[in-house]
Amino acid sequence: MALADKDLLDYVAANPGARRDDIHRNVAPEVNGVTVWRRLKALVEDHKLQVSGRGPSTRYSLAGAAVVRAHLATPYRKLALYNKAFLDAYVPNKSSYLSASERGDLNRIGKPSLPQMPAGTYARRILEKLLVDLSWASSRMEGNTYSLLDTERLIRFGEEAAGKDRKEAIMILNHKEAIQHLARNLPAIGITRRDLLDIHALLSDGLLVNPAMAGRLRETGVEITHSSYRPLDDKFEIEEEFRILIEKAAAIADPVEQSFFLLVHVPYLQAFDDVNKRTSRIAANVPLLKAELAPMSFVAMNDRDYIDGLLGVYELNNIALFKEAYVAAYRASAENYRVVRAEVENPDKAALAYRGFVKQAVRRAVLEWKAFDPARVIELARAAGIPEDDIPGAVAYTGREFAGLHEGNCIRYRLRPEDLQGLVR
Repeated sequence: MALADKDLLDYVAANPGARRDDIHRNVAPEVNGVTVWRRLKALVEDHKLQVSGRGPSTRYSLAGAAVVRAHLATPYRKLALYNKAFLDAYVPNKSSYLSASERGDLNRIGKPSLPQMPAGTYARRILEKLLVDLSWASSRMEGNTYSLLDTERLIRFGEEAAGKDRKEAIMILNHKEAIQHLARNLPAIGITRRDLLDIHALLSDGLLVNPAMAGRLRETGVEITHSSYRPLDDKFEIEEEFRILIEKAAAIADPVEQSFFLLVHVPYLQAFDDVNKRTSRIAANVPLLKAELAPMSFVAMNDRDYIDGLLGVYELNNIALFKEAYVAAYRASAENYRVVRAEVENPDKAALAYRGFVKQAVRRAVLEWKAFDPARVIELARAAGIPEDDIPGAVAYTGREFAGLHEGNCIRYRLRPEDLQGLVR
């Protein structure tokens, strides 16, 4: 008979503090004791079990994500109130939800393969793809039934899917507005009270029973569906906890840790009347994009693990399952956004307005001067009647084109590969 990890975990869940001999006798008496011990040891190394005591007194109990899964499997879960100590215990840059190895690994794989470009342009380069991916995935996690293709048609062409609730289209378009807001204003956006209120206002537009609730902290109690968790219901306490949350989040230096912290604590506080999880998912991308790391698109997020992980946060203040879901999904997202578009964002004016001049200047630089000579190009520009204000740009563009010449692209200037021999660059 094969020894299944699930059988061992189920027994320990039902018998916390069980000894090895008890586990062996009650789970797999026909299996060799050394084999049972090795499986228990492996489960401890995988952070699914934890031990106390030594030798014959060693006792086993669930650890990490296994605790959450066992807790959620119970038919009745006792009331869990908001725990201020959960947030208070976190000290930015000393505490950490992600291990040092996890942070290092995710920062490494999150760094995209960028062509040479000015700093801060990564978010704009991936915006077209991110608008569809994140809008679809985040909405899907709220039960939205739009397909990825339906979402793309809605975002690109404004086409609503037939037979769908209009609320679903609004939800997706609100995501589009919020993501565009981040990309367009990224240098000025941070983890501040105003920025999180702005994100919430954009995401909740037209979806709340009272329009005044958009972009405003909650003033009444709220219930969490299918959970025994009860958030704060005093508006002054909510205000104070939100202030502390923002201060701590803003102080975190590592962008991936900062992202995960927001994903944990914004929903846990339930600072808004609704749209808390959506707000956390968009806000979690702010530190990633500002660090020019790949975004968290949530496309590959396991929805069940995400919800169960959040329930673990709500009811146990246990982040283990939620972290597993985050790390796995970010790895997939980073790979998906590793390579960006090679197209230029805004073509240089000279590429169109002075196209003929640039071709003439590059040809002369190759065929006559065998080098790029700015002074001669300026003379040519003046002779061609180019306005003085445009000459520096036209000369600079000509220089870049000359520097980028090779045998595979010289045909653009009616040049042959042999014409490039002897050039001084």
